[in-house]
Amino acid sequence: MRLSTLRLRNFRQHADTRIAFRGGLTGIIGPNGAGKSTILEGIAWAIYGAAAARGTNDTIKFARAGARTRVEAEVEFALGGHEYRVLRTLTHAEVFLDGGPTPVAATLGGATAYLQTRIGMSREEFFNTYFTGQKELQFLATMGPAERGRFLSQVLGYERLRRAQDLARARRSELRSEIKGLRAALGDREAVHAEKLAAEKRVSEALAAMEFAARDAEEAAAAAKGLAPKWEAAQAARDRHRELAHAAETAAREVEDALREVERADAELAAIAAAEAELAPLRAELSELPAAQGECDRLAELSRQEERRKALAAQLKDLDEQVARTVERLEKVETAPELERRFAEELVRLRAERVEAERALEEGKTAWLRDKQDANTKLLAYRDRGRELREQIRQVREMGTEGPCPTCGRPMGKDFERILDEMEDQWAAVVQDGKWWNSRVEQLEEKPEDVAALEERARDLAEQVDAASRKHTRCEEAVKELAALRAEQEERETRRATVRTELKAVPTGYDAALHRRADERLKALQATRARSARLEETVGRRAARDAERAAAELRRATAVTRGAEAEAERVRLAFSEDAFAALRAEHQAAADRARAAELRVSDLRGDVRSAEQTLQAAVRAETQYRQRAREVEERELDHRYHDELDAALSELRAELNAQVRPELSEIASAFLAQLTDGRYTAMEIDDAYNILVLDEGEEKPVISGGEEDVANLVLRLSLSQMIAERAGHPLSLLILDEVFGSLDVARRDNVVQLLHHLEDRFEQVILITHIEGIRESLDQVLRVDFDERTGTSIVREESFSGDDLPEAPMAAD
Repeated sequence: MRLSTLRLRNFRQHADTRIAFRGGLTGIIGPNGAGKSTILEGIAWAIYGAAAARGTNDTIKFARAGARTRVEAEVEFALGGHEYRVLRTLTHAEVFLDGGPTPVAATLGGATAYLQTRIGMSREEFFNTYFTGQKELQFLATMGPAERGRFLSQVLGYERLRRAQDLARARRSELRSEIKGLRAALGDREAVHAEKLAAEKRVSEALAAMEFAARDAEEAAAAAKGLAPKWEAAQAARDRHRELAHAAETAAREVEDALREVERADAELAAIAAAEAELAPLRAELSELPAAQGECDRLAELSRQEERRKALAAQLKDLDEQVARTVERLEKVETAPELERRFAEELVRLRAERVEAERALEEGKTAWLRDKQDANTKLLAYRDRGRELREQIRQVREMGTEGPCPTCGRPMGKDFERILDEMEDQWAAVVQDGKWWNSRVEQLEEKPEDVAALEERARDLAEQVDAASRKHTRCEEAVKELAALRAEQEERETRRATVRTELKAVPTGYDAALHRRADERLKALQATRARSARLEETVGRRAARDAERAAAELRRATAVTRGAEAEAERVRLAFSEDAFAALRAEHQAAADRARAAELRVSDLRGDVRSAEQTLQAAVRAETQYRQRAREVEERELDHRYHDELDAALSELRAELNAQVRPELSEIASAFLAQLTDGRYTAMEIDDAYNILVLDEGEEKPVISGGEEDVANLVLRLSLSQMIAERAGHPLSLLILDEVFGSLDVARRDNVVQLLHHLEDRFEQVILITHIEGIRESLDQVLRVDFDERTGTSIVREESFSGDDLPEAPMAAD
C-alpha cells in the first residue's frame, strides 16, 4: 500500500487541508496539539469509517464550521497494481477504482466492506500492520517477558482464540445451569404414570353413568310425548272459551259506546238550533263594516303625513344649526394656505442644514473609529509578537546550545548567547511599543469634543425639523379641510332648500280624537264579524251530526246481535277449569321428569369431558417428561462437546504461541542484519519472550541503548511484516506516530538512520513527531501548526535536501 494524496475538510481542526505524499522518509512535524495525529485519523476514517475515529459524528466536525457544511476525507492510494480514491462524509462514502467516473462502492457500509476486502485486513489488523503508535518502541522496551508475549498475541490476532475460548466456557457454564434447571423441573416418572391410570379409570366410570342416565331420559320423554295430544286439545278448548268471553264483553262495550254517541249527537243538534236563532240580527249589523274600514284608512294616512311633517321640520332645524357651525369654522381656516407655504419653506431650509450636520458628524465619527481600530490592531499585533518571542525564548533556553536556530534551523552551538540576547532585545522593544499603543487605545476610548459638538448640533436640528414638520402637517390638513368645508356648505344649503319645499307640500288637518273613535267602532264591528263566523261554522255542521246519529244507532243494534251469538256458543262448549287444571298438573309432572333426566345426562357429559381433559393433561405431562428427558440428554452431550472444544482451543493457543516465536525470530533476524550492515545477523525470542541478540551465533550479554532501540524497532517491523504477509500484501508503507518517546538526540538520530537503511523494503515511511531536530534527515517535511485565531490546523510542505542548505556558518544567522 502506498499513499498518494489526502484532503480533509472540516475534519476536527483541519478546515481545509491538502497533502501530497511522496516516497521515502516523510516527516509530519509540529507542536503537540497542532493536529498531526488527526491526519492519520482522517486516513483511517476515510477507509474504515466511524469505527476508526475517536468520539461521535458531532465531535468529528470542525467546531467553527457552519451548520450545513460537510465533513469530508478524501484519500488516494495504490495497492496491488490498482489506484483507489476514497471520498467519505458523515452520511455517504464512495470508492473509485483506477480513475473511473463511476464508484465501485457508494454507501457507508458498502465502501468500508469493499476496502476491507481489497486490503485484506480488518481495522485492527490494518493498525497493527501499518501503524506504530505513540511511544510504542519505548513501550516494548519497558515490557516484561509475560507482557510482551500478551502484546504479540494481541497484535497477531491470537487474542481472538482466547475470546472464542471464553465464549465456549461461558456457554458451557450456561449449559450446566440449564441441565440443573431441567432436572429440577423433570418430576417423578412413577407419579406421572399413576396420574394417567387414575384419569383413564375416571373416564370409564363417567361413561357408564352417562349411558344409564340416557336410558332413563328416553323413558321420561316417551311418557311426556303420550300426554301431548290430550293436553293440546284441552289448551285449544280453553283458548276458544276465552275468545268467546272476550267477544261478549266487547259487544256489550260497543252497545254502551253507541248509546253515548247518540246522546252526544242530540246535544250538538240542539246547539246548532240555538246558533241559527242568534245569527239573524248579527248579519244586519255587519252591513256597516265597509264604511267604517274606509274612514279608518283615511285617518291613518293623515296620521302618517303628520308624522312626516314633524320629521321634516326637525331636519330643517338641524340643517340650520350645521350651516351656522360651518360658517364659523370657515372663518377660522381661511388663512391656512399662506401658513402652509411659509412653514414649507422653513422645513426645506432646516432639512438642508440637518443633512449637512449629519454629514460632518459621520466624517468625524469615521475618522475617530478608524484611528481607534488601527490602534487596537497595532496593540494586538504587538501582543501576539510578544507572546511568540517569549515562547521562542523559552524554547531556546530549554533546548540549549544543541537546539535549532529559530531562523535557519541549524544547531546554535556557540551562537546560543548571542541569539538569545538578540531575541530578548526584540522582545523588550516589542513590549515598549506595545505600552505606547496601549495608552493610545485608552486615549481613543473617550469621544472627541468636536464629534460630541457635532452630535449635539445634529440633535438640535433634528428637533427643529420635527417641530416644523408637525406645523406644516397641521397646515396641510387645514388646507384640505377648507376645500371640504366649502363643498359641505354648498351641499347643506341645497339640502335645506329641498326640505323647505317638501315641508310646504305636506297636507294638514289631522284630528287624533276622531281617528281614535273610528278605530274603536271598527274593532267592535270586527268582533261581531268573528262571532258571526263562528256561528256560521256551527250551523254548517247539522248534516254531519244527523249522519253520525244514524250510524251510532246501527252500530248499537249490530253489537247486541253479536253478543247474543257468542254467549250461546259458550254454553254449547261446556269448558271446565277444574278438569283443565288436573290435566295441566299431570302434563307438567311428566315434562319435569323428562327435563330432570336430560339435565342429569348433561351433568354426566360434563363429568365425562372433565375426566377426558384430566386424561389429556396426564398424557401431556407424560409426553413433556419424555421431552425434558431428551433435552437433558442433548444438553449433557452439548456440555461434553464444549469441554472438548475448551481443551482443543487451549492446545491450539499453545501451539500457535510456540510457532510464532521461530517465525518472528526469522523475520527479525533479516531486518537486524540489514539495519546493522551485517554486524548482527540473528535475533531470537526465547520461551519467556525475552529478546536475544546473537553475535556470531552467541548471545550478546549486554547491549547498548542504541542497540536496544534497534532491537525494539526490528521487533515492531517484524510484527507488521507477519501481519501483512498473512493478509497477502507486501509491507510497503510504515507509519510511526511519536515513537521516540523520551529518547535522547543521539538515539533519535540512530533510529532515523536505521529507517533510511530500510528504504529498499519500505517505499514510504511516514514519521509523526513534535521534534524539530530530525528535519534535515527527512526526504519530505510537512509542517503542522495550529492557528489560535481561526482555530484551524495549517499544513505546509517544507521539503529540502542537503544541497539547499546555506554555505555560511550558523553564526551568520
